[in-house]
Amino acid sequence: RRRVFSLSSLTAASLCFRYCLQPETGGECLRWGVNRSLAHSRVLAHKERLDNLYVAFAVMLRAVVKAGDAITAAVPPAGAAMGEGRREWETRLLPGVRALGAACPTSFDETSLLEGDGEGLRREMLQARFEHLGRIMRCVGCDRCKLWGTLQARGFATAVRVLLADADGPAPALTRQEAVALVVTLERLSASLAFVRELL
Repeated sequence: RRRVFSLSSLTAASLCFRYCLQPETGGECLRWGVNRSLAHSRVLAHKERLDNLYVAFAVMLRAVVKAGDAITAAVPPAGAAMGEGRREWETRLLPGVRALGAACPTSFDETSLLEGDGEGLRREMLQARFEHLGRIMRCVGCDRCKLWGTLQARGFATAVRVLLADADGPAPALTRQEAVALVVTLERLSASLAFVRELL
């Protein structure tokens, strides 16, 4: 449940950080900026929502660290844009993420989510919740909210799949979309936490 609430906190923080301050009648935005009052009412005034952001960051960071090689494998090495992005990931970003992951304390044991009788059923239920959340996000009226919400729901679902895979084995293979969702969701969480620290 906490991961689902984390997604709500993340989406709210992301939207408050880059909010349309001056909408145009045709649906476009003339001026973007920070909506501090909305950030306070939606996230900052609620300790549990702030806690959810930190838990979500820890989960996503651990998933990206575990899936680092699978993320690399999901990006084709050919092509100018892809090749450059992959080199950036392998030489600068992935080592930085791994160093951050090593420096962060382990906040909980995700394998305890599925321990005991009915492990398969609990795993299916957890995955079904994220799929349902993805379907809900596709029904959201705001295109910006729909895009970010869908991407982040996929990032969290992929993180759970990665973390609940064999603990001693490598991360499962990822599609390029799953790899992108993991990395972008971690980046959004990181930016949201920086935004929150700036406002507190």
